[in-house]
Amino acid sequence: MIVPMPTSAPRRTGSFVLTEDVTVRVTGQARTAAALLREHIFRQTGYLLAESPDGMLMVSHDPAMRGLGPEGYALLVSNDAVMLRAGTQAGLRHGVQSFRQLMTNDGAVRAADVRDSPAFAWRGVSSALLAPAEMRKAIDRMATYKLNVLHVFPDGDPDALRDLVEYGRDHGITVVPELSPATVELLDLFPSRWVHIGTATLTTKFAGLLERHGKLPVRWHDGSTAVLGPHGKLAEGDDGLRAVATAGWVGELRTTSAVAPAW
Repeated sequence: MIVPMPTSAPRRTGSFVLTEDVTVRVTGQARTAAALLREHIFRQTGYLLAESPDGMLMVSHDPAMRGLGPEGYALLVSNDAVMLRAGTQAGLRHGVQSFRQLMTNDGAVRAADVRDSPAFAWRGVSSALLAPAEMRKAIDRMATYKLNVLHVFPDGDPDALRDLVEYGRDHGITVVPELSPATVELLDLFPSRWVHIGTATLTTKFAGLLERHGKLPVRWHDGSTAVLGPHGKLAEGDDGLRAVATAGWVGELRTTSAVAPAW
């Protein structure tokens, strides 16, 4: 079972069996995703798969793919071969996670024909800053469920925050700070175009400050129709992550753009 449930995944029978002789074919700009896939396979089976131009396990970056959006992917697993294709790096990362979920404990990969993309671009969780190792584990878990926004309250060491932002970026997670006018000096630590303001009212002065830095404010969903996507809390644990991931694929309203007053 793939979580969140794919957009399209008709039932198939059979499986692709991983052995030490299986090789990986990489086409286009897919080397990073292929390395992630090989790492997951090694952890599960102990097989360190080699690359080959005629490998039975293909990972392909194909910018010409259409109809799957900026984070979509296609994954085909048959008895004889595996083909993962996406037009973006985000799509390839999501495809790798679905492949990972299809793996069994005995080194097989369940047959599948998946075409998948999220309903919302924003699929996030919020958290107070934990110890660096705990935050990295949280990002790993988020990536497993194809979440992509980590909303934090930046009250820690600037170097630790930079490390968190970089680790998130490497795993497809954008770290979004919750700031106020009093903490806005931390803006430069976060390349995210979004800044969360919690439940605060966005004043004209604060909005202008964010605009000068090229930032867009967001807040908790307040009943308006202009929503970004689902948002949960890291403290809700694995069940909470799965719920947010599912909502991000099928649609649920949680986070919205913040609007400053006109005066």
